[in-house]
Amino acid sequence: MAVLQVQNIEKHFGRVQVLQDISFDLEEGQTLAIIGSSGSGKTTLLRCLNFLESPDGGKISVHGETLFDAADPATQREKEVRKKRLHFGMVFQSFNLFPQYTALKNVMLAPELLAKSGTDYNKKESSVEIETRARQLLKQMGLADRADHYPHQLSGGQQQRVAIARALAMKPDIMCFDEPTSALDPELTGEVLKVIRSLAEQKTTMIIVTHEMAFARDVADQVIFMDQGVIVEQGSAREVIENPKEERTRKFLSRYSES
Repeated sequence: MAVLQVQNIEKHFGRVQVLQDISFDLEEGQTLAIIGSSGSGKTTLLRCLNFLESPDGGKISVHGETLFDAADPATQREKEVRKKRLHFGMVFQSFNLFPQYTALKNVMLAPELLAKSGTDYNKKESSVEIETRARQLLKQMGLADRADHYPHQLSGGQQQRVAIARALAMKPDIMCFDEPTSALDPELTGEVLKVIRSLAEQKTTMIIVTHEMAFARDVADQVIFMDQGVIVEQGSAREVIENPKEERTRKFLSRYSES
């Protein structure tokens, strides 16, 4: 069974339909890259999956559990949203670190709050367990020696790697990345993509919105090309990026072809 099932998702902002009939499955350990021009609905889709936006139609399931069904009001209760978000680790374009906390504390904060909340969603962890895991994640990100540094003492690439560690600290079923290198200088982009590539090699289940076509081609198990709120084409990286069938896909990719 797929880890994630997205069925017929719709989203409107006023009279503007930004997502139309979006459907796909994601298997455990797979990486899905979502590509498309700005304004095609990619970020809105991620925000719907993470329940930062509420879809207007469709169904979202994780491990066979229905998290959202537009036909079932019981799945749309506001008090359940925070619990549902725990299934998804979200890494944004901007780093969104808390400036008053060290890198280590930024990674520890959400698990600490969850442990204090009384929810039974996750196994409770002690403060020692939370800190140990946070330090392990920072080491995995190549930041073991930056644990006590504050965000302003870190480069953009280092801050984004802290943000990735922070998302992983919640042990999500699916990691979601929204253009994770768009706020970085070119020389820092590689270090973040290297980390994400390593996660893919470890079979972390991921959805990545990206304009890094070479990265998507090399890392993704599946690629979706979106345009004007619809999925125009989906398939393997070889099918969509190397041998696209749709004219809209070909026109988009032509802008990223090697000179």
